[in-house]
Amino acid sequence: MVPNRVKFFIAGPVLELANPRLPGRPHQRLVEMLPEEPGRVLEICAGTGYLSRMVARAHPGADVQALDLSPEMLAVGRRRAATAAPGRIAFVEGDAGDLPFADDHFDVVLAAYGLHELPTDVRVRAVREAARVLRPGGRLLAVDIDAPARPSRAFSAYMRWIEKPHALEVVGHGLSDTLEGAGFEIGQRFTEHAKPVPFQLIDAVLTPA
Repeated sequence: MVPNRVKFFIAGPVLELANPRLPGRPHQRLVEMLPEEPGRVLEICAGTGYLSRMVARAHPGADVQALDLSPEMLAVGRRRAATAAPGRIAFVEGDAGDLPFADDHFDVVLAAYGLHELPTDVRVRAVREAARVLRPGGRLLAVDIDAPARPSRAFSAYMRWIEKPHALEVVGHGLSDTLEGAGFEIGQRFTEHAKPVPFQLIDAVLTPA
């Protein structure tokens, strides 16, 4: 547990530096996919809430909550939000696989590069929990890693040395299949072939039971 706490303590500031510099502007692209009036928005696996802050700035009327399991990450997010989006984001310490929210509570659930980090069983639970807390017809918008169109040594090296083996389960149609298994309909999915790591953008709608 202690090594993980140290890792997250270091990772927060690193992510704050890296996220604005990612090729292809994945976080901004996700914000642009939001409805004009997003309503209640939950970001899962939020880390420092970088995406949540972008949402709060773009949509001042939205009710934004950022959930993460790491108190160290959330502490960085709270400090950043105090300047960038004061009073507009609620930071919640919690497990994406066991969300502390009521059924049908949110209009939008966001996930930015968090789902591939979760072990398979936790990822499945997290997607099902997202479906539970979304109202019928609500949307899950996700950006995550994807495979390149052609074999790439840089991508292979990144996956081998940086990511855990289960991360590959989200590439291609892996993440879409998981969402569909939880009751979502994929409205659109496309890949941005950024280098060295492409990313996929998914807009999924929760179909009524």
